[in-house]
Amino acid sequence: MEAIEFLAVLILAGAIVVLIYFFLKHNAEFSDKLRAYVPTGTNVSKFYNGGENMNVNGTDETTNKDPWGEKIKGKFKDIDRPHINTDLFSKKIDLFLDEKSEELIKDWSLATQTDIKNLEKRCDKAYRNIDTLEKRFNEYRSYTNNKLERLDERLKVVEDKE
Repeated sequence: MEAIEFLAVLILAGAIVVLIYFFLKHNAEFSDKLRAYVPTGTNVSKFYNGGENMNVNGTDETTNKDPWGEKIKGKFKDIDRPHINTDLFSKKIDLFLDEKSEELIKDWSLATQTDIKNLEKRCDKAYRNIDTLEKRFNEYRSYTNNKLERLDERLKVVEDKE
């Protein structure tokens, strides 16, 4: 994977993270349920002070307290949340890329398909020009070689006369 491809993957991953963040931020029902399961304030301080009243054998002096692990009410999968629709995320990403594509192309100096096609046309034209130049060079070389041979013959004739 080239550096440009890696950078494009990172940009897409960042866009997905941003979309998930805004989805969770604006979905009040989901965030309320998540806050109910995550301990805050005094509940957190109970977790950190839980080891002060421990006996040597590792049990609490008061046996009716819940262990630290039971303070957290559930796991992430236990939260009732609306089904996350991947099509919705895909559409949002597509809209984002459509809106920002020109800016991304300019900012990152990315090449578009039309740019690549134009470069390919210019390359083909350059190849054709090189071929014609090579043909001309070969023609002129043979012409020049013939002239040099004639000049050599004339010089030999002149030298032989002297």
